[in-house]
Amino acid sequence: MLFVWIALWFAAALLLVANRRNAAGRWLSVVAFCGGTGALASLLEGWIAAGLASGAIDVSTEQALRALQRGCSWTSYYGMPFGYLCFGAAYNQDLLPAGAYRWLPLAAAVPPLAMLLLPSEAGYPVRYDLLAVWSLPYAALGTALLLAKRHVHPAERRAHALLLLAVMPAVLIALTMNYVLPLFGFYRLWVHNVWSIGFAFVIFLISLFNFGFLGVQLLIEKRQLDYSLRAITSGTAMLNHAIKNDIGKIKLFADKIAREARDHGELRADLGVVSAAAAHIEEMIRSVHERTQELRLQAQRVSLAELAQSQLAAVAEQAREREIAVHARLGDDAYAEADPEQTKEAIHNVLQNAIDAMPRGGELHVAVFGGKRGSTVEVRDTGAGIEKARLRKVMEPFYTTKSGGAMNFGLGLAYCAQLMSRQGGELRISSEPGKGTTVRFHFRALKRARTRGGQR
Repeated sequence: MLFVWIALWFAAALLLVANRRNAAGRWLSVVAFCGGTGALASLLEGWIAAGLASGAIDVSTEQALRALQRGCSWTSYYGMPFGYLCFGAAYNQDLLPAGAYRWLPLAAAVPPLAMLLLPSEAGYPVRYDLLAVWSLPYAALGTALLLAKRHVHPAERRAHALLLLAVMPAVLIALTMNYVLPLFGFYRLWVHNVWSIGFAFVIFLISLFNFGFLGVQLLIEKRQLDYSLRAITSGTAMLNHAIKNDIGKIKLFADKIAREARDHGELRADLGVVSAAAAHIEEMIRSVHERTQELRLQAQRVSLAELAQSQLAAVAEQAREREIAVHARLGDDAYAEADPEQTKEAIHNVLQNAIDAMPRGGELHVAVFGGKRGSTVEVRDTGAGIEKARLRKVMEPFYTTKSGGAMNFGLGLAYCAQLMSRQGGELRISSEPGKGTTVRFHFRALKRARTRGGQR
């Protein structure tokens, strides 16, 4: 039980701290916390028995520990089905009637709070018969909400499957051992939960480091990306400042020498070249400085189909020259709150990457579609693709898969990812060697405008 306690509380803390804005993640952390509290209650039983046998604890200490153990048991038995139902509701809010998600936790809290007012059975932590009346329906409804989840974006299917694999078996087995079998006189079978929870914890760790779990890995990647881009910006500013100071010195002394060299025409000509070069470098520094500043977002409601269409027109000539067939499926129902100019730049970067990946021709597929959970711009090419090991690095600043070009700085996808993050969306990339690469811009759903009477 020590492993179960540590593993579940570790997962609960990580889900809560790393992605506290995600309501589903918060409720899943409640489920994990309550499960870990049940393991702690079991550990307290062992510690109390060992302390009494060795004489290390007295009667008052035993009573305090018993009270703590009882509180842990109640938290586990009453909190886990409650948290599981709220997790399912938060994870699949679209399936619930409007406003139901807000009052559901309050309504669902009534039975577990009422159980606290009832006396427990002699020798047992809870009344299993009354507990089953509401906890089992909670578990069934929570499971139904998880299974009924329908994803708009294909890229989310793997994350959804891993979430179900990590959560549902562990929770349902725990509910069977802790809630169902005691009704038939089988107690203490919860000791076997360690195997299902261990399996769930392994899936959680694998997902965390490879694919992400309820957005936790994505958050870590965003922080790393933001830190890298801030380092680029600050480093460039420092370099610009240092070069600007030295350029000022070069110009100052070049002018001074030119005044002294009135009768040396050749020297004056050379100094003119130096002064012109210094002015050119100064102008370049100013340009670089402007480009490396973080531009402010000018967000507004935009049609993603129109943005994509404008950028397709910009690369149409290149596509024709390389004999690339362009297939566009632009839904007119896809809207987003975004900066139009910067979003167009990001889409253009991805389209240009796709064209560069097909130097001998191929197919470029661009799709724009909307849904309840947001809108997507998808760009897919039939180029060489990217190996899995390199795919994880493509959004890192200065990393590039292109070769043979001195102007490939590896900042395009890093810029796109940061822009989407700042706009509340995500940039996702999938690729398979020999089959091509797919880049998806996921924009969050527009907030519904409320007017008097509840009408839009």
